[in-house]
Amino acid sequence: MRKNVNAKVFCTQEQDRLNFYLMANTQEIYLFSTNYHSQPIYQEYANGRPLEYLFRNSRKCRQQNIRSRAIRMLSYVEKEYSLALFRKTRSQSKFKS
Repeated sequence: MRKNVNAKVFCTQEQDRLNFYLMANTQEIYLFSTNYHSQPIYQEYANGRPLEYLFRNSRKCRQQNIRSRAIRMLSYVEKEYSLALFRKTRSQSKFKS
Protein backbone atom coordinates (compact mmCIF):
# COMPACT_ATOMS: atom_id res chain seq x y z
CA MET A 1 0.00 0.00 0.00
CA ARG A 2 1.18 3.51 -0.81
CA LYS A 3 2.42 5.50 2.17
CA ASN A 4 -0.02 8.14 3.45
CA VAL A 5 2.38 11.01 4.02
CA ASN A 6 -0.09 13.43 2.44
CA ALA A 7 -2.86 12.57 4.90
CA LYS A 8 -4.54 15.60 6.47
CA VAL A 9 -7.14 16.24 9.15
CA PHE A 10 -9.71 18.91 8.33
CA CYS A 11 -13.05 20.08 9.67
CA THR A 12 -16.35 21.44 8.46
CA GLN A 13 -18.90 23.40 10.45
CA GLU A 14 -22.65 23.06 10.80
CA GLN A 15 -24.34 25.60 13.06
CA ASP A 16 -22.80 24.87 16.50
CA ARG A 17 -20.94 21.71 15.55
CA LEU A 18 -17.50 20.92 14.12
CA ASN A 19 -17.07 17.71 12.10
CA PHE A 20 -13.54 16.35 11.68
CA TYR A 21 -12.42 14.20 8.74
CA LEU A 22 -9.28 12.50 7.49
CA MET A 23 -8.29 13.00 3.86
CA ALA A 24 -5.91 10.25 2.71
CA ASN A 25 -5.31 9.29 -0.93
CA THR A 26 -8.40 11.23 -2.09
CA GLN A 27 -10.48 9.20 0.39
CA GLU A 28 -12.48 11.21 2.93
CA ILE A 29 -13.03 9.37 6.24
CA TYR A 30 -15.21 10.71 9.07
CA LEU A 31 -13.40 10.91 12.43
CA PHE A 32 -15.65 12.63 14.99
CA SER A 33 -17.89 15.61 15.76
CA THR A 34 -17.90 18.02 18.64
CA ASN A 35 -20.69 20.28 19.82
CA TYR A 36 -18.15 22.81 21.02
CA HIS A 37 -17.81 25.41 18.25
CA SER A 38 -14.76 27.63 18.29
CA GLN A 39 -13.98 29.91 15.37
CA PRO A 40 -10.18 29.78 15.92
CA ILE A 41 -10.22 25.97 15.91
CA TYR A 42 -12.38 25.93 12.79
CA GLN A 43 -10.06 28.35 11.00
CA GLU A 44 -7.06 26.26 11.97
CA TYR A 45 -8.44 22.99 10.60
CA ALA A 46 -10.68 24.25 7.76
CA ASN A 47 -7.97 23.90 5.09
CA GLY A 48 -6.51 20.75 6.58
CA ARG A 49 -3.51 20.08 8.80
CA PRO A 50 -0.88 17.35 8.34
CA LEU A 51 -0.86 14.50 10.86
CA GLU A 52 2.45 15.65 12.34
CA TYR A 53 0.70 18.85 13.47
CA LEU A 54 -1.47 16.83 15.87
CA PHE A 55 1.56 15.81 17.91
CA ARG A 56 2.68 19.34 18.74
CA ASN A 57 2.06 20.51 22.29
CA SER A 58 -0.46 23.24 22.91
CA ARG A 59 -1.25 25.18 26.06
CA LYS A 60 -4.83 25.64 24.93
CA CYS A 61 -6.78 22.96 26.78
CA ARG A 62 -9.65 22.67 24.31
CA GLN A 63 -7.31 22.41 21.36
CA GLN A 64 -5.24 19.75 23.12
CA ASN A 65 -8.43 17.75 23.78
CA ILE A 66 -9.35 17.84 20.10
CA ARG A 67 -5.85 16.74 19.10
CA SER A 68 -5.80 13.80 21.51
CA ARG A 69 -9.27 12.73 20.37
CA ALA A 70 -8.18 12.95 16.72
CA ILE A 71 -5.11 10.80 17.44
CA ARG A 72 -7.29 8.16 19.15
CA MET A 73 -9.70 8.09 16.22
CA LEU A 74 -6.84 7.98 13.69
CA SER A 75 -5.40 4.86 15.33
CA TYR A 76 -8.85 3.24 15.06
CA VAL A 77 -9.23 4.31 11.40
CA GLU A 78 -5.73 3.05 10.67
CA LYS A 79 -6.70 -0.46 11.78
CA GLU A 80 -10.18 -0.39 10.26
CA TYR A 81 -9.10 0.78 6.78
CA SER A 82 -5.63 -0.88 6.77
CA LEU A 83 -3.85 2.44 6.36
CA ALA A 84 -0.27 3.18 7.40
CA LEU A 85 -0.70 6.64 8.92
CA PHE A 86 1.88 6.76 11.70
CA ARG A 87 5.65 6.34 11.38
CA LYS A 88 5.68 3.35 13.70
CA THR A 89 3.07 1.55 11.60
CA ARG A 90 4.86 2.42 8.36
CA SER A 91 8.18 1.06 9.67
CA GLN A 92 6.54 -2.13 10.94
CA SER A 93 4.86 -2.71 7.58
CA LYS A 94 8.32 -2.71 5.93
CA PHE A 95 9.32 -5.72 8.01
CA LYS A 96 6.12 -7.65 7.22
CA SER A 97 6.73 -7.63 3.44
